[in-house]
Amino acid sequence: MMARRHNSRSQSSSSSKDEPNVDGHHLRESPSASHTHRKSANSTLRRVMLIPQSITSIQKIKCVLVVVMIIVVISLHHNIGGQHQKYHHDASGNSAAEIELLQALYDLPLPTIRQELIELNDELAGLEPEFILQWAHHTLLAAGNHHLRGQETNGKNSHPLVQVTSFGPTGLVILDHLSKYNLLDTVPVITMDTLHLFKPSYEFFDKVQSHYNSTLHLTITKPVHIDHPPELGGDSVFKGFLSSKAEFHDVYSPTLWKTDPQYYTKVTKIDPLQMKLEEWQTTMWITGRRRSQGGERKELDVLEFESFPSDKRVGSGEDAGGNPFHSSKGRWKLNPLAYWSYDQVWNYIRHNEVPYNMLYDLGFTSIGDEMTTTLPKKSHVGERSGRFVDLNRTECGLHNHLQKLKALKMQSEEAGEEWAVPELKCEKCIDLNDDTFLETVENHNLPNDSFLLLEFYSPFCGSCQEFAPVLNRLANYEIPNTVVARFDITEQSIPKYNNKDIFVVESTPTLYLVGHFPSFRAELYSGKHEFNAILQWLREKRKTS
Repeated sequence: MMARRHNSRSQSSSSSKDEPNVDGHHLRESPSASHTHRKSANSTLRRVMLIPQSITSIQKIKCVLVVVMIIVVISLHHNIGGQHQKYHHDASGNSAAEIELLQALYDLPLPTIRQELIELNDELAGLEPEFILQWAHHTLLAAGNHHLRGQETNGKNSHPLVQVTSFGPTGLVILDHLSKYNLLDTVPVITMDTLHLFKPSYEFFDKVQSHYNSTLHLTITKPVHIDHPPELGGDSVFKGFLSSKAEFHDVYSPTLWKTDPQYYTKVTKIDPLQMKLEEWQTTMWITGRRRSQGGERKELDVLEFESFPSDKRVGSGEDAGGNPFHSSKGRWKLNPLAYWSYDQVWNYIRHNEVPYNMLYDLGFTSIGDEMTTTLPKKSHVGERSGRFVDLNRTECGLHNHLQKLKALKMQSEEAGEEWAVPELKCEKCIDLNDDTFLETVENHNLPNDSFLLLEFYSPFCGSCQEFAPVLNRLANYEIPNTVVARFDITEQSIPKYNNKDIFVVESTPTLYLVGHFPSFRAELYSGKHEFNAILQWLREKRKTS
């Protein structure tokens, strides 16, 4: 069947002439042209069924859907003159009945008010992905919208419609639909190379390009190199792209994915993707997200509008008028398989012999980076259950944290308020500063053969605030020959030891164990920030010292 489900609302939106006639993407035609276009669409629909001239576009789609469904049922169950009834198909593989449905869909522009978006999503929810994709392609790239076609604009390629995929199962189904309906040649595909993928994932890049041959225009992004010079007080500087894992580790560290997963995602996926979409002046990007993946996706709509951060908005916004979906304010996100299940996706892949990553045959249900992807545990449910298992996310990423602090401090100063520092209680901790740090670390003020459990923290960090009672308990526990100290990195730089950066801090809280017997050593703690886990680690270190 063509439609999985069909939602209808008790009322359709009134004619767009009752709303501000503003279109941020310049997709609406002039009143006279629009009237001619809609009149032509109406006459086409009336060849299929009698439709009142006053009916709205969304109501027309509902009517045509019913007719198409009836025709499909008849074609499956009846013979005419001893032969199966045959229908004309266009170059994209659409039957005559499907063409009628598409003509009604093509009459619908992108929404300019929120009620239009709600009603459009009601209709898109009842359609198969091929109709959703063809509607989006026509809306953004059809011959009647010359100004939105791929072209050179100020020396840059303009691609209004783009697919973004990691080549997971859903993305592959969408890719195959784009190819099957002759859309792939004008819809470029973006995938993100984090430099930490599995070897079979890199091999699959070549396999998928070979399968779709010259029609697939694939762009592979690389992580960005972002620097935070001290003299800029937390502001960042873009220094280019990274091309190898070794280069990434040299710039950020081999454990950034663990110590600051949000920042890791930002530099490997979010920033590279957004830069490419900005370069291509993309209006809408296609994703493979589905409701059945659960979590935040369980209420997913087919069409969403993703607003830009306030500092990323283009222009003054005067051209936007009252349109909340103007191109200066954000981009559209299309989820054509939002209502498909995991089994539906894989049934399509097998039935249509779509190539896929060989790792799925080994039992993986979701594939990302090597260090964050494991085989799902039996106790876990959901296709993404093998991702980020047991990853310690109880830390504040240093880069993001310092930027937030700078913004908060500026807000306080502008409001004439006092910059108040939260107090984290630890009665038996030694609070270090620039003057006392090296003296303490070098063991000048500590008993011989003592260990120093050293925390780097910020009182503004939520994770540090949650960890404070644990550190206080460790200090009060009076572990033999172990002293607990802490150093606030909020507005202090970590001093070098013998002119070397011994203490590397990528997130807070960070713990080091410092010892001097038989020689100086500083060992980073990488376990969970829990009392028993840290205590056990300290006991093991004392046994082996």
